[in-house]
Amino acid sequence: MGGKKKPTLSQLAKRQEKQQQQAQAKPAAKGKRAVAEERPTVKASLIDQKLLSDVEKEVIKWEYVTPYLVATRFNTKISVAYQILRALASKGTLVLVSKGHRTEVYTTPERLKQLAA
Repeated sequence: MGGKKKPTLSQLAKRQEKQQQQAQAKPAAKGKRAVAEERPTVKASLIDQKLLSDVEKEVIKWEYVTPYLVATRFNTKISVAYQILRALASKGTLVLVSKGHRTEVYTTPERLKQLAA
C-alpha cells in the first residue's frame, strides 16, 4: 500500500549535481568519438521520391516486408513506412499478404506465385 515516497526538491538537486560531476569526471574512451551524443539521429517523416525508389530497389530482394523492417532499415517513422508500403502496393511492386490489427505483411508478386505453387 502507498508506494515509494517521492524525493524532495533538495534531494533531486543533489542527485543532478552528482550526475553532472560524474559525467564531467569521466574521460572519453580511447579511439571512440562522442558523435552520437552530439547529433541525435533524425528520422524521416516525409516521403520523397528518392526514399521511395531506394525502398523499392531494396524490398524486391526481401522474402517478406513489414513496416517495422522498412522503418528500421531506412531510418523512417513507422507511419511513413506504412505509407511507402501502401504506395508500392498500389504501384504493383508489392502484394499485401496479410493484414491484421497491428501490422501488414507484404511480398513481391513473384514470391507469392512461388508460395502458391
